[in-house]
Amino acid sequence: MIKHKSVLLSILLACLVYGSMEGISYLGLHLLQGKGVSYQPLASRLSQEQKQLIQRRLEDRVPLSGHHPVLGWAPKPHSHSKDVRINSQGIRADHDFAHSIHPEVVRVSAFGDSFTFGEEVANEDTWEHQLEEQDPRIEVLNFGVGAYGLDQAYMLYRQDGIPFNSDIVLIGFMSENIYRNLNVFRPFYHSSYATNFYTKPRFLLENDSLVLLNNPLTTTGDYWRLVRNDEAVLREIGTHDYFYQIKYLAGPMDLLPSMRLLKIATRSVKERLNPVVTPEGSYAVHSEGFRLTTRLLEEFYCAALRHESLPVIVIFPDLGDFRRHRRHQGKRYEPLLEHVHKKGGRVVDILDALVAFDPALPTDRLTVGKWGHFSRLGNSIVATSMRNYMNNEELVKRNHVKALVRTACTTTHCCPNSAP
Repeated sequence: MIKHKSVLLSILLACLVYGSMEGISYLGLHLLQGKGVSYQPLASRLSQEQKQLIQRRLEDRVPLSGHHPVLGWAPKPHSHSKDVRINSQGIRADHDFAHSIHPEVVRVSAFGDSFTFGEEVANEDTWEHQLEEQDPRIEVLNFGVGAYGLDQAYMLYRQDGIPFNSDIVLIGFMSENIYRNLNVFRPFYHSSYATNFYTKPRFLLENDSLVLLNNPLTTTGDYWRLVRNDEAVLREIGTHDYFYQIKYLAGPMDLLPSMRLLKIATRSVKERLNPVVTPEGSYAVHSEGFRLTTRLLEEFYCAALRHESLPVIVIFPDLGDFRRHRRHQGKRYEPLLEHVHKKGGRVVDILDALVAFDPALPTDRLTVGKWGHFSRLGNSIVATSMRNYMNNEELVKRNHVKALVRTACTTTHCCPNSAP
């Protein structure tokens, strides 16, 4: 009888301890939620709605962009909407471009994401179009593609940009792109990309060299496999995705507060071991994200020089950069600026131009939509900034541009066959 009471007491004590642990875990989750940290697991399966959306895209019913076996996705030639027109070469323009260049025109090709593309404004309102209007000596080819990472922009240049023999290559980099370079499948990165189902290639760093990991889903058959066997395929494409690796999946034990708290804590530890930004909000210079981004910029820069084009890195701010500036905080991408300057690279920081135009101008005058894409006014400021930069650096003179390319080839050691 005494033994039974002892066992019962032990069980009751264990239940009390376990209940207390779950109660403390529940309180911890509540406190974390007050600080903006909530339980947000990655789905291990696709919803029925997501499968239907993939099927719709496979049936080619998306107007402007479609699956690309190498790059992940790309604009459809000859496509158009109310505000956007894509020419037969996949460039945002109303006409095609010859590979030869008019002798009195300096050709500029711009690569990057939606801030280069000019998302949410008409063709006529993009900064590329307005730059051409401001100076007829400049011709601008808009190779921007929405949601691209720097890796995809670099590969697009290598694939489609080189044959156009541009005098100047603009390497557009929106400050958030440092995250995209670590990503293979956008929904792993953030819930706001829940409908971006095309996978993408990415690069790894091995002994400071870039190693390409090809786009994991290259054919429509691969996407049908994702629809039919989603759990296994998502696991496959998450192998080299930074966000899949640090985040946690939904599981059968998630009803327990302790399990949810453990998963949140594990993710926090993983992020601290391999952060993208520091606790102060600046790029973490020893992180994979920073080292990969700077290496991509260097390779992109050298590739342009090797093909006799002058590269210029153009950094676009996002809404977070505006907010930090208004709070008199430093730029989170300042380490990137320092790295580029140390390497002797050319860079234009668009945040400086926007602030110089009017420091007190409300952000919603410069941007449109929830993503902070530039309005016509914002794009006009970008165009003016680029025109002023080109005039100040005498980049509207082709002979001078080619001389700068030859000098840069020598000083950067990008062009092994260049004369000293």
